Amino acid sequence: MNLYFISGLGADSRIFQNLELPNAFKIHYIEWLPVSENESMESYCRRLSSQINQQEPFSLVGLSFGGVVAIEMSKFLKPSQTVMISSFCFKKEVPWFYILIGKSRIYKIIPPRLLLRPNNMAFRLFGAYKPEIKNLLRHILQDTDPVFFEWAIKQMFSWDNHWKPDNLIRIHGTADKILPYKAIMQAIPVKGGEHLMTFSKSAVVSQILAERLFAL
Repeated sequence: MNLYFISGLGADSRIFQNLELPNAFKIHYIEWLPVSENESMESYCRRLSSQINQQEPFSLVGLSFGGVVAIEMSKFLKPSQTVMISSFCFKKEVPWFYILIGKSRIYKIIPPRLLLRPNNMAFRLFGAYKPEIKNLLRHILQDTDPVFFEWAIKQMFSWDNHWKPDNLIRIHGTADKILPYKAIMQAIPVKGGEHLMTFSKSAVVSQILAERLFAL
């Protein structure tokens, strides 16, 4: 089984580096592509899908914004399973203040470079308390393309999905501050898991992935 991992907004495969999965899975990492300002989510996801070998069985595993992308890609691809980690599928799962920010478009007046600056607030929100997690988040933020970041923020705030695949698996941390856990998500809870739990609680997430994907 080929597993295609899609990282969070601006992040890359480093966020998955602590996961340990059985050798039966062949791991691939989707790489973010440069984006044009007015490109639609569908258009971008179709371009990303060129990295997927559709001639062999595969599943998609998306983290945070990558989970949103995984859902969009599942609308025109046929993955054996779609996995969302620390992500949202419907607008009713999103905190009200995110919706308010999206409608008011406040985010458009804040320079992306300011939002991508590592600081103590960002560390707390993402659950980066240990030095190695802080260092990882710091490098991820510094390496993020501000043009892509601004585009992705716009896509997330305007995304109004009403569909989910039948083969959907959701995993969510109960201590996630970026996207708080809600019962309506019908997700497998990871006790004490924060937004970057693929790194900080990799053993638990690895076990859930292996058990659920082997159940196919």
